[in-house]
Amino acid sequence: MKPQHILQNFENLIHNLSIDLRYEKGDFIGGLCKVGNKEVLIVNNKLPVEGKIKLMAQELNRLNLERIYIRPALRNIIEGKID
Repeated sequence: MKPQHILQNFENLIHNLSIDLRYEKGDFIGGLCKVGNKEVLIVNNKLPVEGKIKLMAQELNRLNLERIYIRPALRNIIEGKID
């Protein structure tokens, strides 16, 4: 899969998990946080596509996704089996 297609699949997965995804500008990389009762994943808009994918995969790996269907290619990236 091409990086842009992987990113789009991660964005869809995050949306399906009811996590708000926000691209912001600033001097940070980003991460998963709680705002009120809502999970929010903030990503630095200036990161290259590969950096955005890596950040999303790292943050999703912190969640319990065992009972959720995730395409095998994406799950492998989340679990660090593929760079």
